[in-house]
Parts: sequence; C-alpha cells; structure tokens
Amino acid sequence: MSNTANPKAYFETDEELRDFYEKFGQNGRTFQDFTNLTPQSMEVIYMVAFNQFNAGKYDEAEKIFQLLSVLNHFDARFWTGLGASREMQKKYDDAIKAYTYLTVLDLENPTPALLMGKCYLGAGRKEDAESAFHACIFICKDKPANAEVKAQAQSLLEILGKN
Repeated sequence: MSNTANPKAYFETDEELRDFYEKFGQNGRTFQDFTNLTPQSMEVIYMVAFNQFNAGKYDEAEKIFQLLSVLNHFDARFWTGLGASREMQKKYDDAIKAYTYLTVLDLENPTPALLMGKCYLGAGRKEDAESAFHACIFICKDKPANAEVKAQAQSLLEILGKN
C-alpha cells in the first residue's frame, strides 16, 4: 500500500504536519501553489471548462470548474462557472453554495445575491428568493455600475409580489 494518500508520509513529525495545515491558506496560498500548474495552464483548463459549458455539457463543465475552484479558491470565475454549471443542471442547492462563496470573495458584488435568488426560485423557495433579491438591492446601493443588476432584482421582486 502506498503512503501517498497519507499526509503524514510527507512530514517527519506531527508538529510539522500541524504547522503546514495551520499556515496553509495564509498569505493567499492555494492548492495550485503546490502543483506544477502555471497561470497559463490554469487558463487553458478554464477555457476547456468554459467551452464545455457553452456546448451544453454542464456535467463535464461542473467537474472541471470544481477542480479549478479547489486549486485556486480566490478566482471568482471558477466559482461563477461552478455555480452556473450546477444551476443549468437544476442542482440549485449546490449552485447556491458556489454563489455563496462568491459573496465571500467580494462582499460588494451584488451579482451573487441575484444568482442565488434565481436558484431559490428554481427550487421553489419563494421567500428565500425574495430575501436574496432584497440583499442584492441593498448591496447595489445607488452605484451606477450596479444599475442593471439592481433593475433585474427589482423586476423579479415585482413579479414575485404579483403572485
């Protein structure tokens, strides 16, 4: 049996292993940093996922976007692609998880709240959708750059109010 699956095989002491895990993620470290994948390689992989998505191969795109998200959890494109791939497969709860992570990456970006609201609608969770759309509008404030997203959220709330 190989020791490659056992993290302790790479460290001489438990303290070294614990130190590694405690420091991992500090200073913007990602799993990509521990591979031979260059930024150019990541872009190529991203383009494969993007093309799979655009070809309607959402299951394949999801797998690739999930890999990319694990390798570099700071790149919002990977989480957006993961969420969209799941949403297109009607895996709304899983899509919401990906979109939720996007909010952590940028608390001032209203788009994830809008996307979550649409997923809540798809899952038949009207109250959650309304909350997400209200959150989206709140995040938008009166910033001109957010006008289109805000208008979408307001329109969806208006439609929900009529039902």
